[in-house]
Amino acid sequence: MKTLIKLTAIAAIALTACQKAETTISVNLTDIPDGTIFQIIKWDGDGGKDVYTDTINGGTYSCTYKCDTIYESNSYSVTTIVGNMPYGHRRIYVTDDYSAIVTGSGVYSYDWNVDCKNPRQQFQNKLNDATKDISIEITKMNAARREPGITQDERRRLSEKMDSLDNKYYEAKLAALESMPVDKFWIEELATSTGIINYEGTEHFTYPKFTELYKRLSDADKATPIGKRITLNLFGQAPAAGDKLIDYGLYDADGNVHHLAEFQGKWMLIDFSSYYCGACRMFVPAVKYFYEKGISDKIEIVTVTLDTKRQFDEMVANEKYVSPLWNDRDEKNGIFALYKIGGYPTFYAVKPDGTIADKWLGLNMGLVIKTIMDAGGFNIQPEFKTENGVTTITNPAFSDINGGLLIDKVAIYRDSVVLDCTYPAASSFSISSGTALCVNGKKISKITNSDIGFDNFASFPVDEVGHCHLTFEPLPQGTTEFDFFESDCDGCFRVMGIKVKE
Repeated sequence: MKTLIKLTAIAAIALTACQKAETTISVNLTDIPDGTIFQIIKWDGDGGKDVYTDTINGGTYSCTYKCDTIYESNSYSVTTIVGNMPYGHRRIYVTDDYSAIVTGSGVYSYDWNVDCKNPRQQFQNKLNDATKDISIEITKMNAARREPGITQDERRRLSEKMDSLDNKYYEAKLAALESMPVDKFWIEELATSTGIINYEGTEHFTYPKFTELYKRLSDADKATPIGKRITLNLFGQAPAAGDKLIDYGLYDADGNVHHLAEFQGKWMLIDFSSYYCGACRMFVPAVKYFYEKGISDKIEIVTVTLDTKRQFDEMVANEKYVSPLWNDRDEKNGIFALYKIGGYPTFYAVKPDGTIADKWLGLNMGLVIKTIMDAGGFNIQPEFKTENGVTTITNPAFSDINGGLLIDKVAIYRDSVVLDCTYPAASSFSISSGTALCVNGKKISKITNSDIGFDNFASFPVDEVGHCHLTFEPLPQGTTEFDFFESDCDGCFRVMGIKVKE
């Protein structure tokens, strides 16, 4: 954490001409409710870290924050947090030549003034002025949705109003861009804003307006990496099922260049990811679990990030990946642009001949497991062992329906059956009290105990897979195979074909 210096305590210090002036963010706020949290966040690419946090009491607040190393992809943001909810992130673009002074009243950072002579900040201020009223309304409605006691209908109506305000926000931003000259900051903003087309598609109401703005780019602008990204955002086609994968040069932690084509000949699951994406981080322990099961004989899970090299190096050091982890040093202008990635994580399942089998957005463990099974990655021979009247089956052969629950071991006792289960990627999951073991769809053994309880969600650290032990009534004599049904709903987990005997 950086040192915070109260303005009232700052003494005037004479600097000699050869000394470099400090880069600072000075803050002066009024009319702030007691207990409001004030934060400064440092951003590198898409990733942000809290570098200063303080609690405001007394209605006014003043501080000066000394910025450390400044680099091109670096920016800061200031925000207030009320009741665990941020009230907007106001971006600050300081450099070694430009400090910033933030002044304002109230908790909404969009309404504050940022005085900084950096041309990038001047551009950002114009966009903020054009959209701040709408941003404040969106923030108010988002806070209202979280109020205790709000009904589901009230929350739904607020969400609908927020969707309408989101459209107005884009309209205001587009109008601002139309009124501005084309410079490098304008082009960067166009590249960022057109990313919504990768997510929403060309049917989104902004698409015609974006294509008009695109016409303002010169041929030289379109030929740059960021210009090519805008072109792909607006007019490119993402690879789809049945297409061949698009290859690209990617870097490992040691700087060696790799290609996706290296794994042609076996299945591949490409995970387009970011170190600062929560769902992406949740998938890391699942990958380790799958590799411990030996899936890499049939399929490789390749994680590709667009994070800056600094972030990638931190990711490598902290996460201890067991699977291929590669970085696109072209960031958003490289493979992520070619595949039109609109959110993280995005998955592509690729067959051994390089043909795309499926793609999806979000951490859908059902589709992940289906892909591994299609590749034969779970074709592990079960191991049977009987000792002192107890039969233990390790790695029972199974197929999985509706997703993420896997069975690692079955222990069959005279008076019970115990299943050791894993949920590979979730911070929480629940087991229904209606869970049972079945034969031919008929319940033959009801659940009697669970070490995580019934029907309520149990929490697990995001850097671990979830485990649970489930106890059932004894199986009828002569049972040779059973199915696991997590209750009776169409979307519940089902693990089929668990053999009791060799």
